[in-house]
Amino acid sequence: MNLRIKIKGELSAEEDVTIEGAFEGAIDLHGHHLTTGAGSDVKARVSARAVTVLGRLEGHITADAVDIRPTAIVEASLVTKQFALEEGGRFNGQVNTERARAAGDILRHRAQQPNGQEAVRATRT
Repeated sequence: MNLRIKIKGELSAEEDVTIEGAFEGAIDLHGHHLTTGAGSDVKARVSARAVTVLGRLEGHITADAVDIRPTAIVEASLVTKQFALEEGGRFNGQVNTERARAAGDILRHRAQQPNGQEAVRATRT
């Protein structure tokens, strides 16, 4: 695989994103869709509404739905409500659906806070 574009760092966006090169780092697309192209090589901690993998992805994925297509190679731990592995796609890792429900509840709660700040409760002992 001869990838011309290689990016390292943190990616956040408020729209759907497609990666067609090499990326290493963190991807935060809460409420949006990440697609990795057939020739992509992604090593990342991914958080998105949905993730579709056509290339290679290594790391950790937290999403409502993960779709691994026939050209994909995925080595990752998944926290998801829906998981699809199409014939020909390769997956090596763990899938956790219970944590996905709890994580989704936390994300919805955080999204309801003003300015994206978490509510803090103090308790006296």
